[in-house]
Amino acid sequence: MTTNNKLSSIVQSCRVIRKMSQPGPYQKSDELYYQNLSTYYTRLLKARENGGFIAAHTVFFPAEILYAMDIVPMHTEMTTWLMALFLGEQAELLSAGAEVGLAAEICSPHRGLAGAFTRGYLPHPDVMLWSNLICDNTAKSGELVMKLCNCPGFFLDHPFQHNNEEVSYLVNELKSMVRFLEEKSGHKMNWDKLSEIVARTNQQLALTNEINELRKLVPSPFAAQGFLKLLLADYLFPGQPEAIAYLQQLRDELKDIVREKNLNPSLEKHRLMTLFIPPIYMTSYLDRLYLKYGAVSVVEPMFTKWTKAEFNPSQALKSVAEKSYVIPESHVMYGPLNENVIKYVVDSARDYQVQGAVFWAFLGCRHACATIKIFKDALNEAGIPMLAVDCDIVDPTVNPEEEIGEKLERFFELLDEL
Repeated sequence: MTTNNKLSSIVQSCRVIRKMSQPGPYQKSDELYYQNLSTYYTRLLKARENGGFIAAHTVFFPAEILYAMDIVPMHTEMTTWLMALFLGEQAELLSAGAEVGLAAEICSPHRGLAGAFTRGYLPHPDVMLWSNLICDNTAKSGELVMKLCNCPGFFLDHPFQHNNEEVSYLVNELKSMVRFLEEKSGHKMNWDKLSEIVARTNQQLALTNEINELRKLVPSPFAAQGFLKLLLADYLFPGQPEAIAYLQQLRDELKDIVREKNLNPSLEKHRLMTLFIPPIYMTSYLDRLYLKYGAVSVVEPMFTKWTKAEFNPSQALKSVAEKSYVIPESHVMYGPLNENVIKYVVDSARDYQVQGAVFWAFLGCRHACATIKIFKDALNEAGIPMLAVDCDIVDPTVNPEEEIGEKLERFFELLDEL
């Protein structure tokens, strides 16, 4: 199968889902979600014929710079996730990744990515961009993609601490990357456009925080696993009009639900905190299971709960650097894991009146799994039980769906008894 068919399949899946969407409280925001996905991958699909310059980049990379330079981004991990979700071909991708020497212990989205490039299922990027956010898998993945795709690359060295000296260091790293991209692509940085993106980033984060405030209500007006769609905004469209349109629509829908008192307490029996990402290929199954037991994820401190921040559009590059330190994943998963972070997780559970927590123990993410006991002990001390579920984001062979379902059902029954 050719590259175009793979990307076309993602686009076609999004279009079909949009057409099949049923009337409901989130219909318009869901339509925008799938429209945005279709827009993203259509742009990537047509990049070559439109003379576009493709930059593949790993997770938490400052794609704002790519948009400001009119460069076509390819989010590597998210693309692997969506190929698993929509195409169901993760077994072949992971097998192809194993053929190039990637062991089963390595993060499966990166193994699948290597497999996709090896099979020719994704367009080879013109450049590869990666950083040490958020783990060793990410830090090494860029080198492998450069080798597989025979393209140049740039490694962004992100400092560990957040202080003036290290922010200045990161700004200089970003300046070097801009020069690299200008040289390789022939595109000049549009600094006015980057300032506009930073201004929209402020709006994006304000909308996200407004949505999170609405999710504090009991019962929550948000869908049981709606947080998975919240990831789209910053992963694929940071500071872009698509992110603003989606978040505004979702915010307005939640407000309408609250205003019209269209909340059904009987549908929310268990308010949950979600730690890490559940298996993407199990999304539909988990939706049904959560609905059956009245389980709703109301807060995800590792991914969707942003701290309040406002950036200065007149200092656009510094603002991009500063933003990397307030990404939820950066201070929970990148470190340092100190008492403030533990307090942040426990306070989140209390603020959202959480009854239980589910930690999706993605075995390929060793640094995240290292926090399981720390968070479990802290939450238990606060009277909040936590379930750790061994799993993989895209590889279903790690833990069968039936076993995961049984563990969740027993956990929900335990919560019933509390």
